[in-house]
Amino acid sequence: MVYVSARKPETIVFIAAFSAFLATFNETFLNVAFSPIMDNLGVGVSTVQWLATAYMLGAAVMVPVSAFLYRSVPTKCLYLISVGLLVAGSVIGALAVNFPMLLVGRIVQAIGTGMLIPIGMNITLEVAQKRKLGTYMGIMGAMTTLGPSSSVIVAGVLLSFFNWHMLFWVFTALSAICFICGVCLLSNVAELTHPKLDLASTIQVGFALIGILYGVSTIFSGNILIALIAIVVGILCLIAFIARQNKLSEPLINLRPLSVKPFAIGVIINMISLVVIFAMNIVIPVFMQSALEASALDSSLTLFPAILLSCVVSPIAGRVYDRYGVKALLPLGFVLICVCTFALALAKNTGSPVLLAALYIPVICGSALIIGPVQSFALSFLTPELNPHGVTVMSTGFQIAGCIGSSLFSGVYSLSAAPSNGFTAASLLAAVFALGGFFLALYVRRLEKRKMVMAVVTRD
Repeated sequence: MVYVSARKPETIVFIAAFSAFLATFNETFLNVAFSPIMDNLGVGVSTVQWLATAYMLGAAVMVPVSAFLYRSVPTKCLYLISVGLLVAGSVIGALAVNFPMLLVGRIVQAIGTGMLIPIGMNITLEVAQKRKLGTYMGIMGAMTTLGPSSSVIVAGVLLSFFNWHMLFWVFTALSAICFICGVCLLSNVAELTHPKLDLASTIQVGFALIGILYGVSTIFSGNILIALIAIVVGILCLIAFIARQNKLSEPLINLRPLSVKPFAIGVIINMISLVVIFAMNIVIPVFMQSALEASALDSSLTLFPAILLSCVVSPIAGRVYDRYGVKALLPLGFVLICVCTFALALAKNTGSPVLLAALYIPVICGSALIIGPVQSFALSFLTPELNPHGVTVMSTGFQIAGCIGSSLFSGVYSLSAAPSNGFTAASLLAAVFALGGFFLALYVRRLEKRKMVMAVVTRD
């Protein structure tokens, strides 16, 4: 059954962008409140960190299932269910009087978030005109950058005046606005094919993601042996999942997009850029609080100029992609990230928040030059049939990048007793990631040039 939207593409993309912002905003919104939650509910660090770990795992597991749901449930209904789960989870968290109740609320939120990001991307692909795909994906990229970055600032401001319960009430209000927008403005845009849900595949991919992400997120802060076992189990389940998908006539996730080389490389490049964003959004505020004795609010505000500019750069990068492709955007973006994260490593002893803020601007703007364009580039190589599965792969990569960025870099930072040395190590690691991304970007330039030549030959 095919649904035709009566809404303008711009209206539907606005809803998709709002939901992308909301979902990524919630990824890190509560992290700033871990200390007051520990004091209020009488729990330790090893317990409170489950608010982040369980959220990440819940969202990651729901991403693959979203591809099945997108082709099985009318778009508007599925969207409202996803946002409704955010509202319900937020209310549970706001009313929580003990840690188990708070954790339940966070997991309910995670289920909604895990569906919302891929749904938003799929909606954008459905309604976007090809000549405007880069612009629309640039807007989506701006929202996925703005969300986790601005949440730290908003949370810091709110905690200066209210207790941690207010964070949930504010997010409840934002989710309710998003829900109302969906009711009033969203149309059904997806073609429903009603695929069969393979339960064994769902279990396999669930254990694979939980094992790998749990292991990565706890290897520096928990029992190393248990973390390694979780990673091994996750990898084995992932291998079994891949083998099963290749045998099914209706796989849970069609992995054929990964056989398309430009798409696979685009996913890796997107993840590298996201890793740097998640990493530096945590490392810079922590360094400022521990080494420079800045307040949580002041350290968060250091990120604000970069966040503001990235929202301007992302749509511009999308328009440039629509006209010229990724040939200049990706290498330039990674050069900015690499040079400025290296400079941040050298700036550890200056003690200047202004310098840190100035050096972070090119880092976040460099990511803005990459995320939207590379997503558009990667998905442009897929057929309409494979697009939902490509989006699922891309969205799963988002969750994995968030885990690596927050956990790996926080772990590297904490390996040294001196905050300045930890900050140097984390910044240099970010520069290494960016250098790898730069070489991949050069390869993408060749792929894009080859695609343009083939298009000219075919047209002639």
